[in-house]
Amino acid sequence: MNFVKIVAIVVILTSVPGCVSTRNGVPVTKQEPDAALQDHIQLGLGYIGEGNRESARFHLQKALEISPRSPGVHNGLALLYQLELEPDRAETEFRKALSLDPGFSRARNNYGVFLYQNERYEEAYDQFLKVSRDISYDLRAQACVSLGLVAQKLGRTQDAEEAYQKALALNGRFAVAYLALANIYFDQKKYPEAKTMLSRYDSLSRPSAQSLWLAVRLENIFGDVDAEESRGLALKKMFPYSQENLDYQDWLKNERNR
Repeated sequence: MNFVKIVAIVVILTSVPGCVSTRNGVPVTKQEPDAALQDHIQLGLGYIGEGNRESARFHLQKALEISPRSPGVHNGLALLYQLELEPDRAETEFRKALSLDPGFSRARNNYGVFLYQNERYEEAYDQFLKVSRDISYDLRAQACVSLGLVAQKLGRTQDAEEAYQKALALNGRFAVAYLALANIYFDQKKYPEAKTMLSRYDSLSRPSAQSLWLAVRLENIFGDVDAEESRGLALKKMFPYSQENLDYQDWLKNERNR
């Protein structure tokens, strides 16, 4: 799974709330500092989402001038440094954001993604665990999925299963959690449960290489030859260069040689 999915929020300044004064008899709108700060932060994040580093830097620097101790500014700068492949600077900014506001779950979640990408799984687990417990965080279900992924990396299958189940309790349409559980149940030889989870995934999402490869093996176990061949053909046609298709081709050879 690709962890770096920055939600770009672009604020178009058609009208700005604030105090009205006059210059040469003409009304002039003056932004309140807090409103200007948030506008610059959101524009900076939007430009990061577009990959426009210079515009992002411009707005985040403006925000920094308004409030050097804004956690949101430092979170934005951390994401910018990530985009520029400056991991040491990115981590410094994440730490600043969290030292200023330990309850800033969006920054903590982004820091968890950063740690995961740098294969610092134990640290990432701790960050995602804290985020997953924040009942006010709007992306809590996503944090639970991230927690599950890290738990699997650490070999903590039970913790991963619980994290995915929590994600689905929070958002029953979170397709990726169904697929993750389907794979866990398959590895545990709980084939009916795996089939149920995969069916729910299929009802919510388009086929993926991973889901089709799992489907092939499940249909083989349940003895549905036609469904097995259909899923295998779809995997070969839709994802010919995937690792799952290579695994499928090797699996076919072994099946024929039995």
